[in-house]
This record gives sequence, C-alpha cells and structure tokens, in this order.
Amino acid sequence: MEIRALLDRMDDDRWRTEVEDFAREQAITTFGELVELITTAEDGGVVRQGYRVFSLVKADDEVYLGLLGHPHHLVRQAAASMFRGEDALRYAHELLPLLADEDHYAQREALWAFGTMGPDVLPLLRETRRTAKGALRRGALVGIAEVAGPDGFSPEDRRVVDRFIRSKLEDDLYSVDEMHLCGGWYAIRTDDQAAVLSVCGLQDPVPVTKVLGAQAWNNDHHAWSKDEHVRCARVYVTGAWDGWTLVFGEPFEHGTRPVTEICAVLSAVFGEAHYYGESCGDGWTAWCVARQGEIVRYYDAFKADEQIGALDVEDGWCLPHDLSEENDDLDDIYATDVAEELSVDPRYFEGDVEGHGVLALTQCGRTYGSPKGYLQVIL
Repeated sequence: MEIRALLDRMDDDRWRTEVEDFAREQAITTFGELVELITTAEDGGVVRQGYRVFSLVKADDEVYLGLLGHPHHLVRQAAASMFRGEDALRYAHELLPLLADEDHYAQREALWAFGTMGPDVLPLLRETRRTAKGALRRGALVGIAEVAGPDGFSPEDRRVVDRFIRSKLEDDLYSVDEMHLCGGWYAIRTDDQAAVLSVCGLQDPVPVTKVLGAQAWNNDHHAWSKDEHVRCARVYVTGAWDGWTLVFGEPFEHGTRPVTEICAVLSAVFGEAHYYGESCGDGWTAWCVARQGEIVRYYDAFKADEQIGALDVEDGWCLPHDLSEENDDLDDIYATDVAEELSVDPRYFEGDVEGHGVLALTQCGRTYGSPKGYLQVIL
C-alpha cells in the first residue's frame, strides 16, 4: 500500500504529520518499504521510530495477517499488535501459532490479542490445548489464563499447574530473582503468614513461586481491564523473609482506605508495619512506617504537603519533591532505599526466606473471580 493512501486514512493531524515526516526523511513511499526498513536499518532510533509509524498507520487486516509469519521478530510483533478487541476473534486461528513464537515479545503481543477477544475464543484454545504438542500446547494454556484466568482451567490443567508449582517451590527458596517494582506493597514484622492472611481477610491461598507471584502482582496492578475490581481482587503474600512478611497488592479493599490507616491497623496487631511504593515511569515514590498502631512517618513524593514525621534513615538524602538548591549535591531517596534499611528490599529475593508465597483472594476477588492473565511462565 502507498504511504500516501495510508495518510489519507488518518484522522489525527499530529500523527499524520509524524508519519509524513518520517516517510520523507527515510525516502519510503510504500508500507512494504516501511517493513523492510524496520528489518534492515542499522540505526536503532530509526528502527524504533519505524515500529511506531507501523503502529500509527492503518493498513488492511490482510496486510497484517500476511506479516504474522514474517521471518523477522519485530515485524511479527508489530503485526500481532494490530489485532485487538472482539473483532480480532475472526483471526484467532491465524494468531494461534504466535502463542508458541520463539520471540517473547511477539508471543506477548499475540497473547494480549487473545486476551481482548472475549470468552468466545476459549473453545479454540481448549481444543489446541487438547490436540497440540510442545510449545503451542503450552502457549494455549497461557492463552486460557489470559482470557479467563485460572478459573478457566480444566481440572486436568489445574492439576498440571499445581504440580508444576509444587515442583519449583523447593528450588524457589534458594533462588535470587530480581523483582520489577511498579506499585505499592506492605512489609509486616511477622513470620506468621497465616496470621497475615487472617487479619487481612484473605482467602483461598494458592502456593506460587516468587516469579509467578511477582508477575501476578504486576499483571493485576497494570491491568488494562475496564473492570476496576481486577486491581483489588488478589494479593501476593510472601513467605517469612528475615522476619518480615510482604504483601503485594491491595488488602482491605485499599481503594477506599488510605495507606496510613492500613499501616496503623496492621501495626496494632503485629507491632510494626510499613508501606512502600515506587513507579517505574514518573518518579513517584512513597513510604509509611507505623508502630503499635501509630504513624511514625508518612511521605508521598506527589503529596509532600501531607507528610508526617521523619526518619533517621532519610538523613543525608534529598526527598524527591525537594528542589531547593541546598540539596543539589544529595542523591534522592526512594522507597527501596528506606526498605533496605528498615525491613527488606524486594528488588532481590535474598536473605533468610522461610516457607513459600501464596496468591490469595480479597472479598472483591471472591465476588468477581480471579483476575485474568497471571500464568506468565513456561510450563
């Protein structure tokens, strides 16, 4: 297709200008030349911008279908990203092989496409799960989780998943895995996981490895679903870790209760409870420390006027919101810096860890069911 024809289909003048400028700078006139540029350009910046232009223009579905089997992973990835929503259901068969793609990101784009198709795609995934072999059979299971969550598993697949997790739990105690932190979590001074579950009103705990628990939390926290309950349906509770138990997610229906109140309640029961939060994009960070039911310190970089108290561990650092000249030579302090000094830093699961983590449902989760898309592991 001609780039000029694709430009005529674009409604937003900003994106039209961006595509037009890129096409002129790179001397390309057709969509095919754009695809070739993405696969051959040596300049990484050009490749990234070409990928963006690919996502901005709207070619015919048949064009994207023809690229799903392209030998270059970036093209497969870009093509799969163009199928979203219930309308993509008619192309489910064509997208199916990408669930077993050797490239993680192409596989992920296909997985996200299936996740938007709705429950009508489940018969295809279940049939593939029964009849396919190898990577595609595993991919179909991950697809079922993406579309329907663990509630969509057959009894046999539920046993397969449980057996896989149990086989990994012993090794999990000795593994050191980096955790992607983008959101909030609680650190409670106790090694009694069962007590934490009880006090928080969490039920139906399912054992998980560190990787699976962390991925479930990240999946839920960044859920694109319009259903707000997804973010508060499930939490990841670690095993005892150097005398602390961590809760990733929103206990007590956190959406209606401030973190200061939650920390105060937890510390009244367990003696001490902290909240930490960090964002991977906008510089947000926060922490709250409560002891014996009282708030000792509360800080939120985006709500600096509401802060309470101070901590010795903050000495020699600059609070991220403070732009005064006297702090120019100081490094900013973040939640993980505070956590490393006062409790445990979850960026790395290392230290004296006892027991295993669990995924547990809140009242919201028991009402609406388990969230979708947590099985981001290779079985």
